[in-house]
Amino acid sequence: MSQTRVGIDPITVEVVRHGLIAAAGEMMINVKHAAYSPSIHEIQDVCVGLLDNRADILACAPGLPMFLADIGEVVRDGFEVLGPDAFQPGDVYISNDPFTIGTHVNNIATYSPVFVEGERVGFAVVRGHMVDMGGTVPGSRSSRLTEIFQEGLRIRQLQLYAEGTPVAAIHRLIADNTRMPEAVLGDLRAQVAACRTGERRMTAIVRKYGREAFDESCRMLLDHGERLARRSVREIPDGVYRAEAFLDDDGVAVGRRVPIRVRVEVTGDGMTIDFSDFADQTEGSINTGPAGAVAIARHAFKCLTTPNESPNEGHFRPLNVVAPPGKVISARPPAACGWWSRTTSTTIDCILRAVSDAIPAAVPAAHFGDIPMCLINGYDLRGNRFVFFEPVPGGHGGRPTEDGVSATVCFHEGDTPDVPVEIQEAMLPVFVEESTLDQDSAGPGLHRGGLGYRRTFRLLSSEASMQLNVDRHYCPPWGLRGGAAARPNSAYIETPGGGRPELVLKRDGIRLEAGDRVILCGGGGGGWGDPLERPPEAVLRDVIAGYVSRTAARADYGVEVDPERRTATRIRQPEGEVE
Repeated sequence: MSQTRVGIDPITVEVVRHGLIAAAGEMMINVKHAAYSPSIHEIQDVCVGLLDNRADILACAPGLPMFLADIGEVVRDGFEVLGPDAFQPGDVYISNDPFTIGTHVNNIATYSPVFVEGERVGFAVVRGHMVDMGGTVPGSRSSRLTEIFQEGLRIRQLQLYAEGTPVAAIHRLIADNTRMPEAVLGDLRAQVAACRTGERRMTAIVRKYGREAFDESCRMLLDHGERLARRSVREIPDGVYRAEAFLDDDGVAVGRRVPIRVRVEVTGDGMTIDFSDFADQTEGSINTGPAGAVAIARHAFKCLTTPNESPNEGHFRPLNVVAPPGKVISARPPAACGWWSRTTSTTIDCILRAVSDAIPAAVPAAHFGDIPMCLINGYDLRGNRFVFFEPVPGGHGGRPTEDGVSATVCFHEGDTPDVPVEIQEAMLPVFVEESTLDQDSAGPGLHRGGLGYRRTFRLLSSEASMQLNVDRHYCPPWGLRGGAAARPNSAYIETPGGGRPELVLKRDGIRLEAGDRVILCGGGGGGWGDPLERPPEAVLRDVIAGYVSRTAARADYGVEVDPERRTATRIRQPEGEVE
């Protein structure tokens, strides 16, 4: 491979940049198509990326933002544990240790070095959610677990493939420690296949342009990303900004609120996000390792600075993250981490809230903040073992220029879709009775929040049990600029003839009788702006569509609606205005 210095022009840099992005996109297609589990091929609880030799992000495909933001940490940890020169062509390493790469043991990262003519030029990385990694409970997470050792098999920097050959011992170790070996090993093979795709595509780009031209293009694309981010930070007034919210509890100390406090400092073209006042790590499983703090801060920073740019490491250079050890988002072992995602999205919302007065035209109201989750496990009607989790979407906050998005996932979940009812019923012993937008769940505002989502189902198998885990029921999604709060998350169990449905937020080992119903409700998004300023014709459209009831139109928006005549009359004016 020629090492002759080649002049690099901006067009070549862009061709290389988009070539890497396209390669990451192909990796994502491959892992989704080859995966065994709905968690990857339907929910898309997975991400992919290509890194340079320093483990800096060069390109990603759309996937979980929380996975993307710190995807380089697994390779940096590999440098520390294995040494920077330990990698050989064909190697694949895996890691899921929450205290070095963040998240929980279900999320396994696989990565492989990319070699061209004997020289390492970068890495391909895939991280996906495994349905079960062993431990005390099916699905490997529970609100009642208090140590990482209870949550399943923890792996740090072990070889899955050595120079292209599967390492039988680690495959056997994983198979012997999961309730779903076929699914887990199948998903890992899909991740390895995606890594191989990334290797081939990066190799082709390097060979086409030469190593030196490739390296220079990568340097320039990262520098360009940094310039874009710094330019955006300069548009935020200098200052120190704070905000806080809370989680309902950690699942162990039930009812004890967990404070989320953030401090954001903007100076010139740099930003510091400081978690020093955050809650200390908890006994319950809402913790994650220090990489989690970095990922949360990076996610919020990306939303504020370069939201429309495909991520690369340059975008994060203006950001400094302060996260003292021992906080919920920078926990020390042996903290339980299974429900780490309970913390992330609310923290991102808080960071945005902190700067909302400084840049009011750029920040939406709060979203529903946390996905109500139902984990079902047991044996289906054919006697086959299954473990499945059902994440329920909700509404995002009203925005400075338009309404919030309805029935979508939390900030940290990115583009992950809901699992179609038909697939759930085909794979699981459930009957879905209702799957709908939840009327009046959105926070009223000039720009209302997005609507929450309600799903009602019955479990058909007596050989199955369920875990419910719901948070942010007592901290409703807040409005901004005069907008109102939205309906919060909730879950109910309804027994025929048993009276009112029972509110259940966190409970394990639930067994249902025939005819019992589970009702999962993702909350709405907060409203933005005074709801009395919302145009009557917009309220009319919402009533006709079923988003807002006539009662709520009158009470929240001051508009009397006649949907049959398609008329809307304002009966209450904004404060300071005369009818």
